[in-house]
Amino acid sequence: MTTAPLPIQATRREPRAWFVSRPFWTSIAIVAMWTAVIVDAIVGTEIVAVATTATTTTTTNIPTVVITGLLAAIATIFVARYGFSPERRDG
Repeated sequence: MTTAPLPIQATRREPRAWFVSRPFWTSIAIVAMWTAVIVDAIVGTEIVAVATTATTTTTTNIPTVVITGLLAAIATIFVARYGFSPERRDG
């Protein structure tokens, strides 16, 4: 006696809405980081370091956008690597 094999149903992924898409929110996060850098460049202040010796005073001014831009560049790499990678389903 033989039995008929069970039909295999193809597993289809439901189309996801744009607001639950991981690449969408990754892009929003990167745009927000760089928008903060632009705002800091326009209205940001400076980091002022004053070094005083017995005879002279040396003042060094560093725009805060330098630090903000460096941190945004590093964060962009990590956010993009995580957000644009293929999704893994564990379990």
